[in-house]
Amino acid sequence: MTQITINEEQFIERITPKIEEKIKYDVVQSIISVLEEQFYPPEERIREEVIIDIEETEKEITEGKSKVYSYEEFRKHLTD
Repeated sequence: MTQITINEEQFIERITPKIEEKIKYDVVQSIISVLEEQFYPPEERIREEVIIDIEETEKEITEGKSKVYSYEEFRKHLTD
């Protein structure tokens, strides 16, 4: 059985929190990646009709055919 010297023990005490933080970071990044895939799917997983609708809407906006609502008008429009 090997004995750990004081220098090695101090090193372990210093490095352990950094390793734990790195593991936590990696786990969180993995979770975020999975959530992004669920909420923001890649374009190939979006239905073709949705992509066409978005492209048509973007075209209308660039042509100046979009509408501008005040906050009150917007709320009224949604509740009607």
